[in-house]
Amino acid sequence: MAGILGVGSGIDIDSIVTALVNAEKAPKTLQLDRLEKSTTSRFSALGTLKGSLSSLQTSIQNLNKPSMFTTRTATSSSSVLTAKADSTAVAGKYSVQVQQLATSSKIGLQSVSADASTTFNSGTMTISVGASSFDVDVTAANNSLSGIRDSINAEGKGQGVSATIVTDASGSRLVLSTSKSGEGNDIKVAVSEDGVTSGTVALVTQAFQPSASLTLPTFAGGSTSTFQSGNLAISAGGVDLDIAVADGDSLESIRDAINTAGAGQGVSASIETDASGARLVLSSANGTALTASATASGGTIGSNALTALNPEGGVAATSVGPNSTTGAAGVINKAQSAVLFVDGLKVVSDSNSVSSAIDGVTLNLASVQSGSDLAAGKTVDITIGVDKGTVKSNIQKFVDAYNGLIKTAAQQTAVVQVGEGEKPVAGALVGDATVRGLLSGLRNELVKMTGGEGARALAELGITTQKDGTLAIDDSKLTSSLDGNFEGIAEYFTGDNGLMVRLNASVNEYLKTDGVFDQRTKALQGTLTNIDDQREALDLRIEKVQARLVAQYTAMDQLVANLTRTSEALTNQLASLPGFVKKDS
Repeated sequence: MAGILGVGSGIDIDSIVTALVNAEKAPKTLQLDRLEKSTTSRFSALGTLKGSLSSLQTSIQNLNKPSMFTTRTATSSSSVLTAKADSTAVAGKYSVQVQQLATSSKIGLQSVSADASTTFNSGTMTISVGASSFDVDVTAANNSLSGIRDSINAEGKGQGVSATIVTDASGSRLVLSTSKSGEGNDIKVAVSEDGVTSGTVALVTQAFQPSASLTLPTFAGGSTSTFQSGNLAISAGGVDLDIAVADGDSLESIRDAINTAGAGQGVSASIETDASGARLVLSSANGTALTASATASGGTIGSNALTALNPEGGVAATSVGPNSTTGAAGVINKAQSAVLFVDGLKVVSDSNSVSSAIDGVTLNLASVQSGSDLAAGKTVDITIGVDKGTVKSNIQKFVDAYNGLIKTAAQQTAVVQVGEGEKPVAGALVGDATVRGLLSGLRNELVKMTGGEGARALAELGITTQKDGTLAIDDSKLTSSLDGNFEGIAEYFTGDNGLMVRLNASVNEYLKTDGVFDQRTKALQGTLTNIDDQREALDLRIEKVQARLVAQYTAMDQLVANLTRTSEALTNQLASLPGFVKKDS
């Protein structure tokens, strides 16, 4: 039609049909628009409410963890060590002294010429750390310093042993280190040559047996100084000597007794003399661990008590390091165990992470206390307690999430007056049964009293309901409750019939797959789909109405045209009749 006037009638058929079609379509379109708007609003509002409920469920699940109430805190009064406690730790306070840290072994082997042409005789290097060992075969393919280094790194990777090359004034040498700490875990290198390949340097030069020496106190009486009876216990690696000292024995006789007992066991003694007097020097080829302890047995003959042989405070066994002048091998770091005292009880650990001293507590040693602090008996305090902070934080998160849900529900169900005589604005979920059921179920659980001793209701913890339905926390009352009845609160929240258990079950009915929210959103989605179907049906019906109206008005126009033509023909015929007088218009 496109706005064309009727040929016969001159009527604007297009405008008339359009007006009639719009009048036919408008009521149904308006109805569908209103339904679509309200359905979309409800769909969106339910999505917002579901989001708030999901946040509440997360906070409920975080508070519904019995393990959270068994978590322990561990604090240290000094940076000397840190502590970590697991759920088996007993709350309490412990006093700790750290006298020695655990360290791992590091050695430098005999240096050789730094010339690239330096090679070694073929054979086998057996590298051991404590009770474990591995072999490195030296052949013509790897008998250079770098070749041996690479072979050690390849073979020792699984045992924590690595090698590098260090060059000093004496030449280049292999430096071996291990990640295994603790007394007795010194690196040792045994070598055997097989005579297959000859190099510029004998492979046996790389053999190394760590040793230690311990200097005992000096006596002004010289090597003939005498001692009262007792016992001298010497520990050198895996060797323990028990030297009996008789009344009146001299420093020389004690030396001889040590050498006799230690013969073939890698332990010996010598006497050093200078202007200040004489002293025993103990030596061990069994590693870097070497200690001596003298105890008296009550003898009276001798100018010195045997206990005078005990090493002076702070004096420990030492090992000779690599020599940059002669190229001799030596110990860079000796393997030793951590030594600490927990409430006065001595603890020895191969690692600086000590988990065996206090049940459920791991002590991570960072440094040794200063000599003055140790001499003064100062200790590091370790305090083990229940983790009330995390519980309190999760209670606050639960209250915040619950209040967020209440506020969201209030916004979606509110009726707001916008002015006098104006229609109020209503929320998308006003009167919605889902909202009423949800809030009613949650409130019923919150006010329900549970049996047993201790906490029975939120109000007893300082959590009360306000006029607007939200919760408020009395911080001081909550803190007091946690301090006085922590286990009872744990039972109230997480027991078999605990508050969080019940709340989670209630909330899950709404949030689970095919739960209340799923069913509601599916129904609303179905409504939106039906609206689309109705719009399509309406469009088809309107097309038919339009086609019918066009056909009717077209037929009318043709009829009018025909009648007009007939009228004009009759008028012309009449005008041609005799005696017809045409009146002037």
